[in-house]
Amino acid sequence: MSILKKRIVSFSTAVMLSSTAFSGLPAWVLKAGAVGFYDLKIDNVQVNSANCKDILENGVFRYEPSTQTLTINGDYGEKNTQIIESEIDGLTVNVIGDSNLKGTFNFNADTTITGAGKLSLENYDSPYTIAVHNETSLTIENANVDVSGIYPIIGYGTDTKDIYVNNSFLTVHGTESGVQGFDFVSLFKCVITKPDDVVYGGGGIFNKDMSYAKDIRIIPSYDLWIDSTLVTADNCDDILGNGKFYYDPDHRVLGISGNIEHEPDEELIYSMVPDLTIDLVNDIELQGYVVLYGDTVITGDGSLTIGSNIEICICNENCKLTFDNAKVSAAGNVAIGSLTGTIEFINSDITATGNKIALLFREGGFNLTDSMVTEPTPSLLGTYTIYDSASEPAAFVKIGKAKKSAYKLGDVNGDGFINITDITLTAAHVKGKKLLTSEKLERADVNRSGSVNISDITLIAAHVKGKKLLV
Repeated sequence: MSILKKRIVSFSTAVMLSSTAFSGLPAWVLKAGAVGFYDLKIDNVQVNSANCKDILENGVFRYEPSTQTLTINGDYGEKNTQIIESEIDGLTVNVIGDSNLKGTFNFNADTTITGAGKLSLENYDSPYTIAVHNETSLTIENANVDVSGIYPIIGYGTDTKDIYVNNSFLTVHGTESGVQGFDFVSLFKCVITKPDDVVYGGGGIFNKDMSYAKDIRIIPSYDLWIDSTLVTADNCDDILGNGKFYYDPDHRVLGISGNIEHEPDEELIYSMVPDLTIDLVNDIELQGYVVLYGDTVITGDGSLTIGSNIEICICNENCKLTFDNAKVSAAGNVAIGSLTGTIEFINSDITATGNKIALLFREGGFNLTDSMVTEPTPSLLGTYTIYDSASEPAAFVKIGKAKKSAYKLGDVNGDGFINITDITLTAAHVKGKKLLTSEKLERADVNRSGSVNISDITLIAAHVKGKKLLV
């Protein structure tokens, strides 16, 4: 790999090495300040510490050596201009405004093209538009790039060269090929929409007959599938083409506004999106199952009724599922959850009906905020699920919004469950270590004697152990 070299040329040193005829120059000339040069040229202008703030004095190109970032903002170039020639390992080309350039880019070390602006680069006056040399990788990340030419993007030489496209728009128009000469072509959070039946990998991007593809279009995709349809930049405004599902990638919001015909044993939503929000816009009835691999919040002004005959109707694997001001009814062999996920209910109305079990969660992975279990009554919070009065996993669980005036005897902290926490709180009060508030005192006085004492602790403990349940 080429290593960034900063060449320091001291004017005073140059004078000392020159003819002794210059030895009589004033001392301030001999001590003139040093200029730093960088392995980067813009239209054959060597970038240095003196010109890097505005390399061509036109406001289009700026270089920041501390971050190795070349910023482009504006139009430039004409016939066969060598716009960029770089040997900087780790160079970032940041396109901050829409920029139309005519000419070539030469990268002799690892480079990333990124930025909020669209880069349009064109060159038909020499064989290539973007050339990658040596053992080098080109990354196009979070970018919008349009390249055209005879060979628009090409890897030169026998050394290993890679191209990575990550969450970007990339359009390539070539008269001979589009992307050629790379040992590896890798896409991350992207999909090729043109040509159809594309083949990519070692060598470049090909048509299905293994000829080089000349017109290529790559767009972002979002790790989200609706009814087996991958959500992309092209379809996110109306994923299924029926106005029922949309996705906002900037805010990671999946909106659902209506019903669709769907089989109960087929996957409806599959998500690997981190911090996804599912917005229930209207009252919705759906069939199918949901699989979530990233933290997800279900919320909205509408409601969701969903059923599946697959093992888990709404499954959250190794992530947190939050119902926040939501109204959801789910039915399946298991209605909601998994043994690897956590569930939180915030001010929500939830009905979970399972052929086997209503709710599943990993140990310690169940939480209620401004909500409470209203059925079964009484209920017990177990390690992985909710238990009914027979100490069996509950097949039906109903969670409602908590009312400040509503409480269950023995549920001292008001979380909807009677468990070891309630015993601890009551015991601390009886021992005088931490007194209960008036509201908690009323909940702890399970025998209705008018005071909280050892008898109440015994009754709560008997309930938790399943020996004698409180009614």
